[in-house]
Amino acid sequence: MTLSALLAATGGVALAEPDSWANTNEDEIRALVAEMVADSDSRSSLLQSGGTAGHDGKFFLQSADGSFRLNVSGQVQFRYIANFRDDEDDTDDFESGFTTNRTSLRFDGKIYDEFIFGVEGNFDRDGGDFELEDAFVGYTFENGLLLLWGQYREPILWEDVINDKASLAVDQSVVNAVFRQDRSQGVWLHYTDEDWRMWAGVNDGIRAENTDFDQGNSDFGFTTRWEWKFAGEWSQFDQFTSPKGSELGSKLGGGFHYELGADRPTPPGDGTDLAAFTADLMFTGDGWSLYAAGVGLWQDPDGGSETTDYGFVAQGSYYFSDPFEMFARYDVVIADDDRANDDAFNTITAGFNYYMHGQAAKFTFDVVYYPDETTSNDLVDSITGPGAERGRRIGLLESGNEDQFALRAQFQLLF
Repeated sequence: MTLSALLAATGGVALAEPDSWANTNEDEIRALVAEMVADSDSRSSLLQSGGTAGHDGKFFLQSADGSFRLNVSGQVQFRYIANFRDDEDDTDDFESGFTTNRTSLRFDGKIYDEFIFGVEGNFDRDGGDFELEDAFVGYTFENGLLLLWGQYREPILWEDVINDKASLAVDQSVVNAVFRQDRSQGVWLHYTDEDWRMWAGVNDGIRAENTDFDQGNSDFGFTTRWEWKFAGEWSQFDQFTSPKGSELGSKLGGGFHYELGADRPTPPGDGTDLAAFTADLMFTGDGWSLYAAGVGLWQDPDGGSETTDYGFVAQGSYYFSDPFEMFARYDVVIADDDRANDDAFNTITAGFNYYMHGQAAKFTFDVVYYPDETTSNDLVDSITGPGAERGRRIGLLESGNEDQFALRAQFQLLF
């Protein structure tokens, strides 16, 4: 291409800045042209190298040989909640409003094939602060063993592992809100075989995310989970729904966690030894699913009373007309008899999902009935009382009276 032709082709630039071009000599223009050609060659070279980008469930960038890959994904949940209760200490028996329940960004992928990584954070609903959630690196062995280290969600309660993006209802159960393990920092081993898989690791204890080595709940924690698959594929159990056309799948799982309490005044108490144990059973089929789980939590605080609390959850779903799915759930929190307020707390949930594009774009509506007082159960009151936020997230507010209702509607987008 001649210099005059190039100037004609870049006429938009010349018209945009006439004084700049007028004061540019021929040598400077030639140098600029050479730089543009070199940049063009570089871009062509990158394209010829075979690197790819696109969307195959996640937005990604990938090297030509596939050994390097970066995935970019996120989640947005926009929610409406209306709560009805009869609270003698609160003249306003009706609360309602909108909330952006979850807005998260995630980066994950692999490096040199054998290394995997993940970094995820969430924008807080109250104030919008960005908080780190996952930050891990893993090494994959050829025999299927995975060594993982960093901050990650502990594999105990399966409902908490799946998390809210694959929940049947607008949010997870009250049992999960009370007993959830959340994230910790540590080192884990994970192995998957055709019919069974396991996790085992040492960590800083449950709910110890984003803490320094001298600030966690425990001095030492150990966690393990084992699962046995009787039918289906492992991927079928990554969500609680089972679309029409799915094959029969079933698995049995169990988890155990133990930690030695740290001698410092951090929740759940100063020097509290703790053990959590759970068992769950899951079935998936052609447009239906069933799930049941039990959990126990033993705590032995220094200078306090030893307690063992329990929870149970059962739920099922059915596609009555694709893509509409109805579901129902029952769960109960059973506090130890030695607690001051030890009445059982029951929850009944029912609703439907409309899957526009699977979990990636779905609308959920449900009604939740809480027949019991929150203040009559110390465990539930801990998530609804002053300063607590977990109850508000699921639509449960503190009340000294029975018969509380929540209407919840949510749209979720995964990208």
